[in-house]
Amino acid sequence: MAIEPRVIKFYETTLRDGEQTPGVNYFPEEKLAIAQALADMGFDTLDCGFPVSSPGEFEAVRMIASKVENADVCAIARAQISDIDTAWNAVKIAARPAIQPFIGVSPLHREIKMGKTRAEVLEMARVAVAHARQYTENVDFALEDTTRTEYDFILEVCEAIIKEGVRFVTLCDTVGIALPWEFGKLVADIKREFPQCRISAHCHDDLGLAVANALEGLRNGAERVDTSFNGLGERAGNAATEEVIMAVRTRSAALGLDVHVDTTKITSTSRLIAHYSGMEPQWTKSIVGKNAFAHGGGIHQDGVLKDARTYEIMTPESIGLSAADRRIFVGKLSGRAALAAQMHDLGYDLEREQLDQAFQMAKLLLGKKKTLEELDMRYIAETAQGRTNIA
Repeated sequence: MAIEPRVIKFYETTLRDGEQTPGVNYFPEEKLAIAQALADMGFDTLDCGFPVSSPGEFEAVRMIASKVENADVCAIARAQISDIDTAWNAVKIAARPAIQPFIGVSPLHREIKMGKTRAEVLEMARVAVAHARQYTENVDFALEDTTRTEYDFILEVCEAIIKEGVRFVTLCDTVGIALPWEFGKLVADIKREFPQCRISAHCHDDLGLAVANALEGLRNGAERVDTSFNGLGERAGNAATEEVIMAVRTRSAALGLDVHVDTTKITSTSRLIAHYSGMEPQWTKSIVGKNAFAHGGGIHQDGVLKDARTYEIMTPESIGLSAADRRIFVGKLSGRAALAAQMHDLGYDLEREQLDQAFQMAKLLLGKKKTLEELDMRYIAETAQGRTNIA
């Protein structure tokens, strides 16, 4: 009997960690629009912001809490009583409120950033969870900079907050230093020590490994993953929401995992966030980049025109595009098949000799300009058909 894949949960942090991207600043109504789009996709928990950071942030989180009913609305707080109280006041009107206190646990964060001892940090974490639990059962706790922390201290903090009734323990590769097998082992070790512990994997992309680390965390027992759309976040960003979703959906059998979010809304949500953030994904960005379903090499183009599966492992339709959004780019590396397809789309069906002539003209013209525009293509086609003279 086949084992059903395990459905993973998401802690979607576009609204909080994503907004920490230098240059990004959402207005409250923009945050609400993004929150509604994320909730409609089916994400479990929305990390909506840091209410104590400013009155405007408090009101934005409160607005989301008053409007979004189909997801947990979470606010973060430092492991301080006043922060936790402020976070709760921002989300308490939500249908599904949640709080996530956090604290730096590594030697660098303890000693340099906070000037605290291990014992002091441990007690702050314990008290934070205990205090937040007076308000709600939906209390998560994040161990900032977990991957640069002594293993025995990670165990001490986990034991203390589990006893206080924490919902999820978030293990953070805050600076993106972990390698996939290291992060996977960390999650597996914590699960072995505390089988009842529910783990969320929070990974940054400083070495380009955020998604790989997140997947290894999930494979090794994490139930939830922290992600941000378009890979937004501090420095090089967080694990990209769309990449984790489609990696799991495309390789579900190999990973033993699945997602219950609407993948057909990926493109529209990505574009909404790009619009409000002012941060367009790079063209070669996986899943949502403009070139994710574009083909420029002649051999690739010939294969895709015969059967898209030759060079595409997912369909445009699976992320909310249409087959018409698949682009065959005519450039200096393109072949005759791509040119013929482009000509056909423009209303020209060239005979073999005409296509040969058009192909030679296109190659010559591409030696003088970067791309061929529609007027160039029409001129080439009509010249090849003898409708115009070459000047």
